[in-house]
Amino acid sequence: MTHAPIEERAIEILDRRANGTLALEELLAELADADCHTALGDVIAERAQLRADLVRRALEMESDEPSSVICRAAGFNMNGYSAVLRMRRRHNRGTDSPPAHALTSFSALSRVAAERALARVLADLVARS
Repeated sequence: MTHAPIEERAIEILDRRANGTLALEELLAELADADCHTALGDVIAERAQLRADLVRRALEMESDEPSSVICRAAGFNMNGYSAVLRMRRRHNRGTDSPPAHALTSFSALSRVAAERALARVLADLVARS
C-alpha cells in the first residue's frame, strides 16, 4: 500500500499552517483526522521539543497515557487531543478503555503535572525501543 495520498494531504495541511491560514490546534486536528501519523508526530515533537520517533511511538502505544502526557506537556487543548484520540482509536490503540475516560484524564491533567510525568513516560518509551 502506498502512503503517497497521506503524505500529499500532510503537505497540503502543513502548507496551510505555514501560510498562516491554520491555527496550531486546527493543524493537530486536521493531521490526526487525515491519519497523517508521521507529520502529526513531527508537529507534536517540535512543539514539545522531543524526539519525533519517541512521539510517534507514544502514538502507537496501547495505553493512552503516553500520548496524553506528551500532548498536554506540549500545551495542546482538549480539541487537539480529542483528534489524536480519534486517530488512535481508528488504529485500534487504547481500545481497552473508553474514549470518555481518556478525555476525562486528559482534562484533569495540568500542563505542569504533564511536564513532571514526561521524564517517566519518555524513559518508558526509550526502554521499549
